[in-house]
Amino acid sequence: MRPWIRPRALRTGDLVGICAPAGAIDRDRLDKGVAELEALGYRVKVTPGTRGRSRFNSGTRGERLADLRSLLEDPDVSAIVAARGGAGSGWLVPHLDPALLRERPRAIVGYSDLTFLHLVCNRAGVVSFHGPMVAWELATGSYDRPSWSAALTGAAPPYATEPAELSVLRPGEAEGRLRGGCLSILAAAAGTPWALTTEGEDTILFLEDVDEKPFRLDRMLMQLRQSGALEGVRGIVFGDMKGCSPPLDAGYGLEEVLLDALAGLDVPIALGLSSGHTTSPNVTLPLGVRARLSCDEDGRFEVLEAAVS
Repeated sequence: MRPWIRPRALRTGDLVGICAPAGAIDRDRLDKGVAELEALGYRVKVTPGTRGRSRFNSGTRGERLADLRSLLEDPDVSAIVAARGGAGSGWLVPHLDPALLRERPRAIVGYSDLTFLHLVCNRAGVVSFHGPMVAWELATGSYDRPSWSAALTGAAPPYATEPAELSVLRPGEAEGRLRGGCLSILAAAAGTPWALTTEGEDTILFLEDVDEKPFRLDRMLMQLRQSGALEGVRGIVFGDMKGCSPPLDAGYGLEEVLLDALAGLDVPIALGLSSGHTTSPNVTLPLGVRARLSCDEDGRFEVLEAAVS
């Protein structure tokens, strides 16, 4: 198995590129997010199409691909932070060269539909970052600063949850390489050349989503299991799963749905890691590094190594 590649740590004065591979953005929010990155000490480059619109996307597929490629090919760009999620990134990934990601590794940050880009990085063996986006959490300050710093600059210890932060659904302890992202995107990618794969390596799988009905969660988890994507998974930690619980009068809970869908998979399972779609400060998770999930009475998730070089 190839060694994983870590991007260089972000430093004050580095150039951060912004593009919108998916949905159209709110320009005022984009400006606020840019100002936050500048306040953190970075120079910022916004691609020409970021403020555009083509139906529900920021631009046509060709325009969005050109913007993303321009940042990937620019030797001065140290990180790429998505403006927002939405839909449309999946149309771009067949046209990205995994070799370029390895030859010029830089931090790629985002979540939701940007899970497609994380999957490409996963296939290329390059660490990427499930974290806040410019016209959302960076614009509102609703991101977790310590985990951002730990993941992207290496200036703080790797992220770990606080006691009682996670709900334990199934006990146990496991270590492995952290993979995952938005559940609906991972399910949509099954059967494609960039589908989730553990490549036979012990894996801690992070899964999160928003406003998905329980029957849809059940179907997505079935898709991942039956496609073989969970081979090698040794532990699963879910996000907040905001808006995914059944109505109070349904007679069953979200935890029951998740456990039933994962029945027979004898691994520790926890719920409540606040990365991605969350009302809590958005945690930056480095995908592709070693992590540990300990599910005792409290439950604990911890990143075990630096994500940048």
